[in-house]
Amino acid sequence: MRSAVFVILILILAACKPKREQEPPVAQVFESTLSRHEIMDFIPSGTSREDSLLIAQNYIRNWITQKLLLHKAIENLSDEEMNIQKQVEDYRTSLLIYRYKQKLITQRLQDEIKTEDIENYYNQNEKNFILPTPIVKAVFFILPKNAPNLKEVKKWFKSDKANDLDNLEDYCLTHAKKYDKFKNKWIEAKYILNLIPGDFDTLEKEILEKKNIEKEDDENYYFLKIKEMCREQTLAPLEYVEEEIILILKNKKKLQFENELEKQITEEGFRKKYVKIY
Repeated sequence: MRSAVFVILILILAACKPKREQEPPVAQVFESTLSRHEIMDFIPSGTSREDSLLIAQNYIRNWITQKLLLHKAIENLSDEEMNIQKQVEDYRTSLLIYRYKQKLITQRLQDEIKTEDIENYYNQNEKNFILPTPIVKAVFFILPKNAPNLKEVKKWFKSDKANDLDNLEDYCLTHAKKYDKFKNKWIEAKYILNLIPGDFDTLEKEILEKKNIEKEDDENYYFLKIKEMCREQTLAPLEYVEEEIILILKNKKKLQFENELEKQITEEGFRKKYVKIY
């Protein structure tokens, strides 16, 4: 079958497109037939010839398998087991309602969550934003041991002066094997510890005590500069949990909108006498 499928694929991709109503089938399983245009419509426009062959081959195989499985199902299931009309109708109903709600939600809930609402939620729910692990804002870089001007680099590394930090960044962009400011965002301290050589538990204690950490192995120097830290069991900065709060508030607005929509539609149905209760 493999060689036959390949020949079919070559014919599909090489032939000029005939009118669809005149097309001979590409494959047949019992009374079901697969047309060439059905396969071609499935292949995205602009797909390379090689990828098109692969997509078409998989499509034909899946189609054949599905038809054979369906035939076996019909042969072996009772009339009661094959009566899926209610499940199909329930699924169709749920899908149509879902799409209608999503369309309305997209139209009605386009406004951004206000900063004031974010801050209010944060202040009113502080107990929900206690940190389970330390977080930091940090700069991390790795330098090879043969990097130039290491003495100067270490001076910049220990400094908080803007000029020294600029010099350090310029240097790292040229010489560092890795240089990361983590987008100037808060991150979990334990993530950074996996980047530094040494015992994890020891490093975990060290990162809480030192602002600047230097480590080395046979080939490299590792530098970690802690700019800010929030310890475990303290309140997370608003900046750290802002996206989480926005998601919470959007979901709350969505649920509120859906409840109001259902209430309005139900009231309208009774008011306009679309509903009768016997």
